[in-house]
Amino acid sequence: MRMDKSKTAIIAVIALVIVCAGSFFAVRSINNRVNPKAAVTVTSMEPVASTDPTVPTDDTTVPTFETAEPLDTVPLSQLPTDDEEEGRFTTFPISTGESTTSFTLPTEGSTTTLPDIEPSTTQGAEEQAQQTIQRAAVFSDGFLGYQFNKEGNYYFTTTDPWQRNFGFNVLYDMGAPFVNFYYDTIRCKFRYEDKDWLIQFWKGQYGLVFLGAEIGVYTKPIDREQAHYDGASDDDMLYMSMSFYRKGVERATRDYAKYWWCTAFVPGTLDSFRDRSELSMKARITLKSKEMRDLFAASLESNGFKLDKDYSVSGKDVYFSWQ
Repeated sequence: MRMDKSKTAIIAVIALVIVCAGSFFAVRSINNRVNPKAAVTVTSMEPVASTDPTVPTDDTTVPTFETAEPLDTVPLSQLPTDDEEEGRFTTFPISTGESTTSFTLPTEGSTTTLPDIEPSTTQGAEEQAQQTIQRAAVFSDGFLGYQFNKEGNYYFTTTDPWQRNFGFNVLYDMGAPFVNFYYDTIRCKFRYEDKDWLIQFWKGQYGLVFLGAEIGVYTKPIDREQAHYDGASDDDMLYMSMSFYRKGVERATRDYAKYWWCTAFVPGTLDSFRDRSELSMKARITLKSKEMRDLFAASLESNGFKLDKDYSVSGKDVYFSWQ
């Protein structure tokens, strides 16, 4: 018995959707990756001098805030453990080019030679995108946890956005390509003060119109086997600053302050979604103690960063650069 044309068409459409979905997953699932460092920056990372009495120096105690209990909103039984998580991504080497430039870290004046970066050539397109997005009040009034910094010309997340309630786990990174997020990420994990800590960095393409960089601070109880971390409570927020570059041009800088999620997003599109090496980040993070500083530094080392080459320490501060 022959099918009528309408049934044949429906079956053909369903088959096409299945094939497209399979191809979509196969191609995009390799786009986001845990990225070993290929550190580069184009300006010196000098310690920030602040006249704000609430900002700690290397020898002062970091003030704390009233603790906010994190919320468990993800079914932990469905998440991988810490050991299982690390096997879910493929590490790709990054080519750094042949031309070089000088760069100085803020420790003993040590200098290293790093790849040069060409200036951006897409400023006109990004300015046009900026004008379009600025007209969207939904982003500039804090809706969905985002605000616009008129002086710095970038978007950022507020201190207590809705995303804080959901913490972070590897499944979020795995699902990012399906909403057109293409980024590199580094996870620094260590145990301190009876908690498992995760300090994670991201940089890449966010949707079709934004480039951005993030630093997130997360914790979880040591008896939680699954690798789901809660957004850091107010007590566990850390002082930090972050600068974000595209092709050597500074696009946004977050001032030295206390964060659990330090972010900056600017209009723009990568030359290739698969290649995020045109983006770079430099940052300063002040840890709670020198012991915690050393644990964080050891985790940087495990991700390929080298002391006095890719990062430096001063008091409770860690300075690093990443491309």
